Amino acid sequence: MAARRPRILLGLVLALLLATAACTDSDRDGAETGGGESGEAGEAAATEFGFQPLEPGAVTVTALRQGDIDIALLFSTVGAIAANDWVVLEDDEGLQGSENIVPLVRSEAVDEGAAEVLNGVSAELTTEDVTELNRRVDDDKEDPATVARDYLEGKGLLEEESSEGSGSLTVGTFNFTESQILGHMYAEALRAAGYDVTVEDNLGSREQVVFPAIEGGRLDIVPEYIQSLLVHLDPDAESVSPEEGVERIEELLPEGLELLEPSQAQDQNALVVTAETAEKYGL
Repeated sequence: MAARRPRILLGLVLALLLATAACTDSDRDGAETGGGESGEAGEAAATEFGFQPLEPGAVTVTALRQGDIDIALLFSTVGAIAANDWVVLEDDEGLQGSENIVPLVRSEAVDEGAAEVLNGVSAELTTEDVTELNRRVDDDKEDPATVARDYLEGKGLLEEESSEGSGSLTVGTFNFTESQILGHMYAEALRAAGYDVTVEDNLGSREQVVFPAIEGGRLDIVPEYIQSLLVHLDPDAESVSPEEGVERIEELLPEGLELLEPSQAQDQNALVVTAETAEKYGL
């Protein structure tokens, strides 16, 4: 996923998070009674941690599936999570910024009617929905456009097709599955509202291709992520809430570009474990 990269910070705190989770009631009881000599009942056994650097994506997924690693740093909506019933650990320390999915649009091209359609899609999307859609494409090898249309039909977003919308729009996507699904989702919803929509799929990274394309007028709509877009505009930006991110991005965007309503669906960096590991450590 060239447009979004895992951050090193999570790896640095991983041992602390697991060490805390691995403490049992007997561990705490042993500390409270004063313990005693080594080997005495109630003394906590030391937990050892090791780190294995892996390429993000399929290599890490395979390693977790095969049991070569116990915990993986993945994107929180990767289809393998749903396919394997893995558990995404809660980011209760707030280490990750808000990566809510949000349409980035050219104001001149996207009229009020088109914006309403896109906001309607955002209002339905959840993280669980996106994870399942990714699974269908990555694991079941379904077509992204078909999966996108099925989702919209299931949510009743294509029931009232009309010819009220007019004009041509171009949707661009990054070079990973989820972005392609979202791009086709936007396109199908807009077509149902009467717009003529072209999708330019799998264009590449934000930095080198996609953002310059929408800024230059080649694209009209791009499915974006709040924290990642903010960091693109301000490399020194810290983690933000969705509201803070939208406000800050709107201050930084070039004239003619704007964000529409963000969805509640997020695709963050996440620590992922198998169901067995989650049960073992009470995660």
